[in-house]
Amino acid sequence: MFMGSVKKLGIAVLSTSILLGAAMVNDVSYAEASKLAESKELPVIINGVPLMSDKPVLLDGRKRYLPLRAVLEQLGWKVEWEPGLITISYRTLDEGQTSYLWLKEEDLIRSVNGTSYIEMYRLGDVSDTNVSWSDTDSGIVITAAEENDDVYGEEDEELPELTEEESRKVNYGQYEESPTLDAIINIYSELEQEGYDPGVWLGFYPDRGHSGYSGTPLDVVAFGRTGSDGEHFGFLTDFGSVDNLEEAPIVMVSPMNFDEPAIVVADNIRDFLRIALIDTSLLYLNFDNERQYLDEMAEYAPDGYVESEEEIENMRVARERLGAIAGLPSIADPYTYSAKVRVKRSKQVILDTESGLGVTNKHLSDAGREHSRIVLDEYISVKELSAFLEKATYASKLALIRDFHLHLETYVYKEEVIEELIVEEMGRMGLQDEIARMEANRYR
Repeated sequence: MFMGSVKKLGIAVLSTSILLGAAMVNDVSYAEASKLAESKELPVIINGVPLMSDKPVLLDGRKRYLPLRAVLEQLGWKVEWEPGLITISYRTLDEGQTSYLWLKEEDLIRSVNGTSYIEMYRLGDVSDTNVSWSDTDSGIVITAAEENDDVYGEEDEELPELTEEESRKVNYGQYEESPTLDAIINIYSELEQEGYDPGVWLGFYPDRGHSGYSGTPLDVVAFGRTGSDGEHFGFLTDFGSVDNLEEAPIVMVSPMNFDEPAIVVADNIRDFLRIALIDTSLLYLNFDNERQYLDEMAEYAPDGYVESEEEIENMRVARERLGAIAGLPSIADPYTYSAKVRVKRSKQVILDTESGLGVTNKHLSDAGREHSRIVLDEYISVKELSAFLEKATYASKLALIRDFHLHLETYVYKEEVIEELIVEEMGRMGLQDEIARMEANRYR
């Protein structure tokens, strides 16, 4: 707890529209705010001592800005200002350190009424100090590095590769294997023993192991790869709401597409195989009709390329064997099929997510309740997240989990326990399969 004698600093809330606008300051363009609104008070503690400054702490959404010179000088740094540059230096008898803050490159430094302010966590970066927010006391704590040796935290330990059996178990979780996929794998094996390579002609290689890619949605059971850029296909279980994999929608996952890593391409694996037997590109490219498809295929075909008789025979055999799998449907218009599937999916979504997959789950506990979303960024606080989780519907929590996973490898949360809170909530929701897949696809 903070001492009762701590001097309170008034917070001023910056007008967002003003903060985002840039003003020229001595040939340097960085945000200048002129309109302040008083709010509640906030303590700032530096190495156990209150910040000695009459300058307010400023808020911009979830970001908190501190008076740069006042804080750094109290930490023992020298601050020098010149047009376009702030130079900060720290000297002891044994060592010295200098950092240059070029204002055109610093979007976390603001100028307000002639005073430079720096976002609290950016302050920690440039001064090698540990900066933290206390939800309990609604205050900022700054500690010199020598008083906290673990400023940067521990590196994530690289985990050993899973065995084939472990990979398969993690991938399938609660689900039994798909009979259609089993049939595909068996026929592939037979064709390969006969000297054929069906994967080359059909554009995918079936597999039962987990994807190995952190971008694979947590509720996807992977089943095959394209052999290019890590792209793979999988059963979308919608967080375990699908009864069996035979009826699960099929997604194509593109790990290099960081904004929309997975798209729905088929209603089920039988439809998927029927389309793939024509051309797997029909699963992810949009065509208006057969004529457009044929024209584009001709346009992008290598000049002078003509399939050999051997290639034609290989494709015929693969299509014939795989096409004989029981239960494959007849699809009247394969050229617009996948686009229509995606439209249908969009109508089933009850809550959008950043990844585009959305949430379709209609949980009994959500009856009569209103769904909501929370914007997830690196500055979200434990207090705000906890308040959301306490009141959120089941579907709202699933939307949060999708967004959380989308940024799993890119976000470094300023409050370190954010990820722990979300994973704990996943456990309470019974999403053990999703947790296992997340762990299996990280640090390997």
